[in-house]
Amino acid sequence: MTNGFHRFFRGSLLAVVPLMLVGAAEAAGWTARGNEPGWHVEVSDTAISFSSMEGETFSIEPVPEPVRAEDIEVYTGAAGDEAFTLVAIDKICTDNMSGMPFPKAVVVTIGERALVGCGGDPLSLLVGDWKVEEISGEAVIANSETSLAFDLDGSIHGNASCNRFFGGFTLTGEGLTLSPGGATMMACDQGLMEQEQKFLAALENVNRFESLPDGGLRLVDVEGNTVLALRQ
Repeated sequence: MTNGFHRFFRGSLLAVVPLMLVGAAEAAGWTARGNEPGWHVEVSDTAISFSSMEGETFSIEPVPEPVRAEDIEVYTGAAGDEAFTLVAIDKICTDNMSGMPFPKAVVVTIGERALVGCGGDPLSLLVGDWKVEEISGEAVIANSETSLAFDLDGSIHGNASCNRFFGGFTLTGEGLTLSPGGATMMACDQGLMEQEQKFLAALENVNRFESLPDGGLRLVDVEGNTVLALRQ
């Protein structure tokens, strides 16, 4: 996982002021994970559960009241006789093994150990209506209104340049797959029709996505080449 924020938390994890209490249930229902060593945290409305690839497991119940300062949320408790802290930052975090982006950067400390990872649901970065700006590195035709929308139910739809299209997508821990299902059958000028064919072909080449700091989205192929550049 990315760890550029790691040193910031090596000192006083609670040196963030002013702090505001938020209800535990408000922040419940998310997970976080990290690599090298592998670990997993689940925050529910009843407990914070930790597990590691080495077999270490424990739960903290009830969920401690988190404190928040701007985009940082901090939970503190005890894991046996060791202090436990979970810090979640609302910023894009990329898994350094799968390349999957997550909406939270996370630091877990257990005693003197500090574990860095990513948390939240990647789907939250993907769902919505997006305008297509580039197809395979080339800008779309001006005013062509090419678009792509991702819905929570796993469906996609939009304007392929001339025709409306629909289909589905699959988001897993390893990547993103798009499956165009069908489209209307209108005819447009040759430039738009050629762009539409290129766009529909690009959908089938998507292997994963990247969420950019400026709010944009890149859909890339298995080799890491950008096949679609999107913006809301």
